[in-house]
Amino acid sequence: MNIDTGLGVVIVAVLIFYLRLIILQRERAKQVRRAAEANLGNRKIKKGKQQAPAVAPRYSILSPNRRDRAIGGIGVCLILVGVLLYAKILPAPLLQTYWWIPTAVGIVAFSWLFRL
Repeated sequence: MNIDTGLGVVIVAVLIFYLRLIILQRERAKQVRRAAEANLGNRKIKKGKQQAPAVAPRYSILSPNRRDRAIGGIGVCLILVGVLLYAKILPAPLLQTYWWIPTAVGIVAFSWLFRL
């Protein structure tokens, strides 16, 4: 397999995307652990003086912010444009050389869709 500059840039963008997801999942695991410890600590207090349970963390990692979702949607569109340029389906010879630019930007923009 011949790896040129464009494919290298796309591979780096995908690695950044997955690294971001890994970091988000680790933070989520920490939040769940803290919430479980806080709830367990509340149970150890005297029965007559129970505190309100800690707020449960959200289960979805998709951002509730409309702006983040719009940026993620634009990212998906850019990825599709890049793939269509690479497959030479879109008739734009000048842009076909630089197919990796919309693809890499789209991958990074798609990562905006995921938040804690």
